[in-house]
Amino acid sequence: MVFQLEEPYNLPYYLQLKNILKSRIQSGIIKSNKLPPVRQVARDFGVSVNTVLRAYNELGREGIVTSEVGKGTFVNITRQELQSHNRQVLLQKIIEHSMEEALSLEFSMEEYQRAVTDYINEKLEMMQKIKLCFVECNIEQLTYFTNHLELDPHIQRTPILLEDLRKQNKAAIQETVDCDILVTSFYHLREVQKDFEYLDKPIIGINIEPDVTTLIRVARIPSNNTIGIVTTSLQFKKEIREVLEKLNIAFSRVLETNSHKDETVKHIVRQCDAVLVSPKQKKTVQGFARDGTEVIEFVFTPDRTSINNLKLAILELKKGMI
Repeated sequence: MVFQLEEPYNLPYYLQLKNILKSRIQSGIIKSNKLPPVRQVARDFGVSVNTVLRAYNELGREGIVTSEVGKGTFVNITRQELQSHNRQVLLQKIIEHSMEEALSLEFSMEEYQRAVTDYINEKLEMMQKIKLCFVECNIEQLTYFTNHLELDPHIQRTPILLEDLRKQNKAAIQETVDCDILVTSFYHLREVQKDFEYLDKPIIGINIEPDVTTLIRVARIPSNNTIGIVTTSLQFKKEIREVLEKLNIAFSRVLETNSHKDETVKHIVRQCDAVLVSPKQKKTVQGFARDGTEVIEFVFTPDRTSINNLKLAILELKKGMI
């Protein structure tokens, strides 16, 4: 089968081919750590052997593959490493373009370096002044969001239990007063907006949904298995149950606990073929599980739109701080 390359108006064939091969390595289409033979790739893409050799050489120059005479060309980087590598290459191109623009305007490299350093320091200082408060009813979900949300690591993040706000806990109330943005799930958005609209600060709702990888692993568990649901909070256990019911995923026997006692957890886990756990309980449950028992960390994540809305709110906040 011949794969059609685009006419080389912008990129010559060998660079197009290099990018295709990189994409296939990263996506897992090329499953082996060895690239196909040069002549086979030439036939598949309808190009010359020299074009394929140049593409392989470019991959080697970027440190993605290594060629061994008489043996072939081997991938020496993992999919995760390649993804990181691609991001670094993109960043380098951005820097190169920026510097070339500065040089074309007759700034010296020293002036460019000083300006970039000053700009970065200013942004870091600004980020360190921004404080987000995450409000949730579930301590496990709250901890996960606070630690894993895709935001600038310099931004201060404070977890606040919704129950503490309902009880008028002075420390929790003061944290909300001192923060710049309040973040909560859509489940609690109206309540938080109603109680804290007087603060006149952004209150951002995020949509929480089960991680796709988690759902795939759960769906693969045979329905005749005994599963356990082990959490440290009643609310998180309830949320896992609701997801299973909504997706019509059922098992012959389900054992549950949100106990903090090791003996109770161990007693349940030892009876299970698979265990669904909250992030805080994974390590404990793995220590109690029988050989062959699958331990699945049940992760809820915010969707991409919610993340973008939060980033936009932070950007608007930064503009007001300048």
